[in-house]
Amino acid sequence: MSDPDRRSDGAFHRILQSLGDQGRIKHLPPPGTNSLSSNDYLGLARHPEVIEAAVKAVSTYGTGSTGSRFLSGNLELSEELEFRIAKFKTPESGLGRVFSSGYHANLSVLSIFSPHAGGRYSDAENHASLIDGFRMGQKPVHIFPHNDWRWVEAHISRNRIKSPLIVTESLFSISGEIGCLPELYHIAKKHDGLLVIDDAHATGTLGPTGRGGLEYFNLPFDPGHMILTGTFSKSLGSLGGFALLKEDFRTVLSSLGRPFIYTTALPPGVLAASIKSLEILDRSPDLTERLQTLSATWQHRLKRVALKTPIINLKKNRIPLEDISRAFSDRGFLLPVLRHPTVPKGQECLRLSVSLNWGEKIENTLMEIFANQMEGDDGQND
Repeated sequence: MSDPDRRSDGAFHRILQSLGDQGRIKHLPPPGTNSLSSNDYLGLARHPEVIEAAVKAVSTYGTGSTGSRFLSGNLELSEELEFRIAKFKTPESGLGRVFSSGYHANLSVLSIFSPHAGGRYSDAENHASLIDGFRMGQKPVHIFPHNDWRWVEAHISRNRIKSPLIVTESLFSISGEIGCLPELYHIAKKHDGLLVIDDAHATGTLGPTGRGGLEYFNLPFDPGHMILTGTFSKSLGSLGGFALLKEDFRTVLSSLGRPFIYTTALPPGVLAASIKSLEILDRSPDLTERLQTLSATWQHRLKRVALKTPIINLKKNRIPLEDISRAFSDRGFLLPVLRHPTVPKGQECLRLSVSLNWGEKIENTLMEIFANQMEGDDGQND
């Protein structure tokens, strides 16, 4: 072996050892494991109509899009999905652009728009895709304390920032907390800036009809001061991401978004599944109502809080998290402990996701394993 080969092997050995020392070596769960952290909140991933729509599309168009949207991948279904998601979430004036993943949507939006902002502000609990999008923009970013809109307002005013770009989530994916959208929107508009809202986990879960964070707060979509991003891979049970924005913004995004330009477009079956899921959610808002009712029940049982959101963050309590995770594993369920860097050091947790897929077996198992926690003195787990 040549010297360069030995140096390369040595470097990767040190990386591997470092990952082991930090407890960061990841292992995939066995295929088919019943996950209690699934994002399929409404159970649409196995809905008969969604499956039928996907199968029909594959029979009609084939299994793949065979290229990017600019080559062979701009199917009729792609444009229909863009129209449907815009109409569903921003009927006022938003235009849709669909990506191969929510990660790609956030990378494209932030890498393009953040460099032109007077200042960049990101919530401390924002998803990795938002963080990486800022990194691609290659400009300094101010990380503000979670949901602390007062910090953002004070910093912008004190430093006389013009045209800031502020980024948050409607429903935070780990903590399950709701973002302070009205306050951040007011700040963005006041300073002629732009608020980017990641609505990924809010779609199907927030608002009376599941239209997300804006509906929850009864906020109109303001195309001059907002961009909305999200995904079809959670409550809608499919795959792909989207950005909703005004026409000239969409033109720039389509022309400069490298993840959009250089990624193979979504396949027909996936597009059709997303369209059908949106159709079902649009005509059946009772799905969201049922999810919110079930979520409130389990939020109260486990955390003694009056929340209707499906993400339940459980931190260390009398029973070690590892013991709870192991107890579920022994019953055939996956509920892993989330560790750094997914969460800050010292903030290890279990992320339980309420789903309409739950049946009697899952609920009985939850009751049994969490019995000690639910019967605790104060019901707190922080």
